[in-house]
Amino acid sequence: MQEQTLLKPIFGIAPQTISRMVNRDVVEQHVEEASFQWLQHVSAVSRPDYSLQDIAELDEYIEANLEGIYLGNETAWEICESLLEDDIEYLFSATILAFRRDNKAWQEIVLKTLNSENESAFIHALGWLDYPIIKPFVTQLLNDKRPFYQYIGVSVCGLHRQMPDIDLRELLKINIPLLKSRVIRLIGELKCHDLRKDLHSYLVHAKEEYRYWAAWSLALLGERTNTIPILRKLVNEASDYQLPALQVLLRISDEELQKQIINELIADSELKLAVTGSGITGYPEYVPWLIEMMEQPELSRLAGEAFSMITGVDIDYEDLVVEDDDEQKESSDLDNDEDELDESFFDDDDEEDDLDEYEQDLQIPDPKLIAEWWQQYQPHFNEGTRYLSGKIIAEGSLFEVLQSGFQRQRIAAALELGLLHPQYLFLDTQVKGRWQQQYALGGRY
Repeated sequence: MQEQTLLKPIFGIAPQTISRMVNRDVVEQHVEEASFQWLQHVSAVSRPDYSLQDIAELDEYIEANLEGIYLGNETAWEICESLLEDDIEYLFSATILAFRRDNKAWQEIVLKTLNSENESAFIHALGWLDYPIIKPFVTQLLNDKRPFYQYIGVSVCGLHRQMPDIDLRELLKINIPLLKSRVIRLIGELKCHDLRKDLHSYLVHAKEEYRYWAAWSLALLGERTNTIPILRKLVNEASDYQLPALQVLLRISDEELQKQIINELIADSELKLAVTGSGITGYPEYVPWLIEMMEQPELSRLAGEAFSMITGVDIDYEDLVVEDDDEQKESSDLDNDEDELDESFFDDDDEEDDLDEYEQDLQIPDPKLIAEWWQQYQPHFNEGTRYLSGKIIAEGSLFEVLQSGFQRQRIAAALELGLLHPQYLFLDTQVKGRWQQQYALGGRY
């Protein structure tokens, strides 16, 4: 009897069935995490306190959650699709899944969801995937007759630094500002020297965005005589292109013109631009003036950043910053009853809200401590020599900054390197950290 009992069949779930089981709650968590972490990536790539290593580590978390979404397959898609109308970040995860699974029906759904408000998530998702996976779809977008889809295709080619499978001259003929501006920009990103002459007419175009991007691309292609006057005019006009134009102008000008531009900005009371510009030029002789500007609350953060751009010193790590007001108030109020807490304790957030978004993550330098540091280390810097992150600007040092600098220093190094040599592709510092690491080591991504 015992023997017969042992021989009875045992009913259960086959191993292959178990492997296909999906925990919906876990998959939903992967979707939430990947989407949220992509938003963190978008923020981190322009922050002053993130390095390439930090970006790469954040991206590993994104990749791990995207893998969980991929394994979730149809369950993951149901979750992604239900969230498409909510926030922009869910389009990122949904697009990644649709193209990794090569599911045409899902791709059609994300494409129908696409609009001018969420396009960045879609573009970034296609920019995240390896190019061979998306190339057929990108070619389809480029050959579509709808300019918005063509714009998406061109933007994705820009992120991947890939030449589109379409004649860019034909795209330039389409008079849709969004598309035309992106094509003009792509010509510079890809260093399309054969299209240089096609950009000259846009230097004098009535549309400011065409003038800026034409000058930007031509500067990357090595032109100076035609671009400098256009960029100077853009710097002297209040617009969204004022600072971007200054970023290029100062880097392609000689020392005499650089200092003339800074002096003009100071004379015109454009002190924020002058402070930022002094950091772009990289001349150590501006440091004493920057220390003076640190005394002015509205300029202190930018002056601290410009100082770091030139010298390479991390003012937060070296304790060269003003002590955090929150810490001071916490310390002073420890002996007080909570009911007696001064309402001004909570005012710091209001001050942060008044700051320009670019400045919110910058530390407030302590002018006295900065001056003491400069007195000690000034002999290491030579007047009339341009520095970035404490290194003389040259090809080798720029690659070093790309490898080890903080993001805003890396953004500067990428532009310097792109302008230094007409053949160097201009690195996009917002793409995946792994690809940036390859480029920083002298390769391509």
